Amino acid sequence: MSYAIFRGEGIKTLNELSQKGSHNGRTKEKYKSNPNIRVEDSKNNIEIIKCNKYIDKFYEMTREYQKEHYDRMKNMRSDRKKSFHDMVNDSKSVVADEMIFTSDKDFFKNMSKEELMNWANETMNFVYEDLGYTKEQVLHAVIHMDEKVPHLHCVVVPLVKKFDKRAGIEKYSISKRSYIKDKVHLVELQDKYQERLAKKGFKLERGEKHSGVKHLSMGQFKNVARYYDRQAYKSKKNIDEKYWKIKGALQNSKKKALTDKVVIDGEIYHILLDFLDMYSKEIQNMVTSKTFVESLNDFTCDYKTLERKYKNSLVDINYLEEENGKLHEDKNNLLNFINHLLLILKEFFREILLSNDKKTKEKTIDILKDCYDNNLYNSLDLKEISKDTDEEITINNLLKNEELEKDYDIFE
Repeated sequence: MSYAIFRGEGIKTLNELSQKGSHNGRTKEKYKSNPNIRVEDSKNNIEIIKCNKYIDKFYEMTREYQKEHYDRMKNMRSDRKKSFHDMVNDSKSVVADEMIFTSDKDFFKNMSKEELMNWANETMNFVYEDLGYTKEQVLHAVIHMDEKVPHLHCVVVPLVKKFDKRAGIEKYSISKRSYIKDKVHLVELQDKYQERLAKKGFKLERGEKHSGVKHLSMGQFKNVARYYDRQAYKSKKNIDEKYWKIKGALQNSKKKALTDKVVIDGEIYHILLDFLDMYSKEIQNMVTSKTFVESLNDFTCDYKTLERKYKNSLVDINYLEEENGKLHEDKNNLLNFINHLLLILKEFFREILLSNDKKTKEKTIDILKDCYDNNLYNSLDLKEISKDTDEEITINNLLKNEELEKDYDIFE
């Protein structure tokens, strides 16, 4: 039985967004060493909504949001001013949301490209009609055919314009909660996704939301062990009681002399039959109960050992989390420093392009190209640096050539 799988993951920073772009677009050399990706099959990946560079497209999609932000910064105190880049990164909200749609190997087995596209198109209809995103909010949508199971990545920018009660005006924001409110809403959406595909003839089931399996607490577990221990004790007690009753009855019975046979009356005879019948059942119960109790005791010992290891692991995890928090803080500080430095360098590069030093200008253009290729500057940054300089045409041509080369690679 195959299941309709839909999950989402928020992308919190622009740097993370850039890395997602490199992964989804298969543009990094390092993915050739990833055992989960068959590089030779990457040419079969299918782009439903194209995107050359995630950061560039993000800035294009949020152009009005940027303008609103910079207009607001004009009236802000100098020590509180922030670039759009820093504001988005520092926000508690996401910068984008990545959704992954897939199933298992059996579902995609022997599926034709036409059937695959029908599944993908219906999945995108779910994004538009059930989630409520517009096509303009989809940054990239691609089917990866170069991993174990085909799956569709859909990256969206949940840009919305909401009324701000405090300011009394409508303001832009990036809000995933405007589309997926909480975990309960997500469950409802997963239901809708399966129902939509089922109506289109895809044999997919909804994953079990509540399996009904309940786990015993350690106290309940011990109660079960005590119950079976008591059952074994009761069985032994029953046997002992019957044994002494029969022994006493036999001792009181009469024997005939000079014979090996013992004459017993009908009452004792029936007591013996009952005993034999009861003995067989009770012994079986005792064996079952004792075996079960021994297994439970062994399990309890193993559980306690694991519990101790788990508690020791928690100490290590807490330490590692603290260290990770420090590293994350250091990373953010470093990124903020780099972004601040890049802002300062923009003016420095611009001054060089305005100068008459031809050799230095050529070197600067090479540096700007490297910055662009490594996602340090986007196309808007390069255009801002070169505006009204002698090298403006050179920079614009460079950007156009980059885009043309990428388009060629995609169709190739």
